[in-house]
Amino acid sequence: MIERMAKVEILGLKDIALEAVDVIHDQGTLHIEDLSEKIGAMEGKRVSRMEMDPRASEHEATLNNLRSKVGDMIRELQPEVETLNQAEVAVEYKALWSDNVDTMIARIQRMLSDVEKDTRETVERKNDLMVEMSRLEKYAPIMAKVQPLAERVSRMQDMASIALIIERKYKAILNYLNEEISKITGGECEVVASDVDEESTAALVVFNRHYLKQVHEFLAVQDVNQVRLPSDLARKPIDEAMAEVRARIAQIPAELDGLEGKLSEVTERYSVKLIAARNAIHDRLEAMDAVPKFAQTDQVFIIAGWMPEESVEPMEKALGDKFGNKVILTVVDVHEHAEEEETPVALRNHPFVRYFEIIYMLSKYPRYGTVDPTVIFAVFFPMFFGFMVGDMGYGLIIMVLGWIVHKKWSQKPLANMAGYIMTVGGAWTIFFGALYLEFFGDWLARWLGVITVSANGEAHVDYILGTENSIFKYPIDRLEGFTFMLAVCLIIGLIHMGAGLIFGVINGVKENNRKHSMEKGGLLMVLIGAMMVIAKFGLGWWPVWAAALGGLMAVGGLVIAAIGGGMGGAVEAVVGAGNLFSYARLIAIGLASVIMANVANDLAREMGKGGKWWGIIVGAIVFILLHGLNIVIGVFSPSIHGLRLHLVESFGKFFEPAKYRYEPFKKTGGEE
Repeated sequence: MIERMAKVEILGLKDIALEAVDVIHDQGTLHIEDLSEKIGAMEGKRVSRMEMDPRASEHEATLNNLRSKVGDMIRELQPEVETLNQAEVAVEYKALWSDNVDTMIARIQRMLSDVEKDTRETVERKNDLMVEMSRLEKYAPIMAKVQPLAERVSRMQDMASIALIIERKYKAILNYLNEEISKITGGECEVVASDVDEESTAALVVFNRHYLKQVHEFLAVQDVNQVRLPSDLARKPIDEAMAEVRARIAQIPAELDGLEGKLSEVTERYSVKLIAARNAIHDRLEAMDAVPKFAQTDQVFIIAGWMPEESVEPMEKALGDKFGNKVILTVVDVHEHAEEEETPVALRNHPFVRYFEIIYMLSKYPRYGTVDPTVIFAVFFPMFFGFMVGDMGYGLIIMVLGWIVHKKWSQKPLANMAGYIMTVGGAWTIFFGALYLEFFGDWLARWLGVITVSANGEAHVDYILGTENSIFKYPIDRLEGFTFMLAVCLIIGLIHMGAGLIFGVINGVKENNRKHSMEKGGLLMVLIGAMMVIAKFGLGWWPVWAAALGGLMAVGGLVIAAIGGGMGGAVEAVVGAGNLFSYARLIAIGLASVIMANVANDLAREMGKGGKWWGIIVGAIVFILLHGLNIVIGVFSPSIHGLRLHLVESFGKFFEPAKYRYEPFKKTGGEE
């Protein structure tokens, strides 16, 4: 449900404004209203934005710099935040926090100084090794390419050599280089080349050392890549340099592991302090950002916002205990519809329903003063999911996997909520699988003898309850009982859409909007009337008078919807009746799933015929792969279609989005 909120104004003496802000921040229940626009309209009343501390800009710059440093250290040390003891973080947070910003900055700086002292040398050495590793890995393949060529000329005296790497498609340039360098050196040169791979050619230009400068100058203006080794390697023979490079590449990982061990010790020592510092800086900057949203006159400060009704008394007590009658909290009556629309929304649901608030990651919260539809989603979404998948084996796997996800990622809200919903959806899948008597398709039904196959390959169902001509029978055969299943889908659609329309009527009553209630009530009458008429076509025993009554109800509902919503209401009523058939997707998705499951079983059965071991193995592989694929499809496709039915067919009939979520002005308290 939507939590009841109270709009409040807090007024107090101007000289204690910043202290009052700290108390409000500590309480952590006030959703701040930005008074900037209202201040502009009250200029004649000498109302202005609340003044910051004279040194606020200096403090803000210092804190942002510290936040950057703390962030760099956290990224360097990489502490496992999820595993930290939050009680220890809270203790360190309190040790760093101070109402005096200068004191708090000094404490954080001292802590960071200690961290830097213990990590600087290790981090710098680690960075140096990583740079060296990158450099060596860059030169190693190049040196490997030119080494065979260099060995050919290594014993030539008074000769210099320059290594080149050239793309093979430009290999013809070597003839040009040979001619030009021959002119420079008076013929005392030779270009030796070798294709190293499909893309590149390695070449050595060998020439008299006397012309080294001129050759370098010539090559500098040519479109070729010279292999320039680091100075410490360039002075050594290429075979020695290559051996040294390989040796260093082998040694560096061990050195890095040793440094990582030292950093792990430092991480264990300082991770709690760093996370506490990050949180404290965040809270202080948030408080500083909030101050310009408040107002002041020559004598008093003004803070406005919303909080849960139950939080008003604790806030009033905290301010009274600290400041006595120097600060007053007043609850403001909200009468204007426009002001009510500005009210931030907080939800308070039963723990089971709370997991289904995941839907608000795709949608805004419901507007304050309307009905919270989370309970509709919590009831119908997993039921739709189970109705579509409807297989005990699949349900068991989905439920177990969902529970593992729910428990393993309990600190990750999205994964935690999705895992729980999978678990509930899996339970509904087992329930409907029992109604359909499906366990990995028709495997269980065949094993129990409920499904038998004749000599010509036709399958026959021996119903446990009822006969082939009965309306209600067990098990429910989705393939043969399509008409019955379609009727069930339409009934489910009527209930689902009807619940949304009832919520729409309630919203209209809450808002004193009679026409809104008439429109939604008229549409509900059209849906019920249309179903009573449709029933006559599907049920021979359905009485004529009931169908006639349904027709009258549909016409009456159409008129009422038109009165309430005008032409748009009448059109919505007609379209809404057609929307009932959108729920046919429940059986369509289910049929696709059961057909694929049965195909997997048939293929596996065919492979295993004859009892040959290889046939059994191939059959088992086919069984696992196809059923696995069907389970994956069975998780995503029903989820998508279930969401659509909620967001379009049900919520679309009544849902009004909120402008703002309730986001209280509060400290992390060491937990962010």
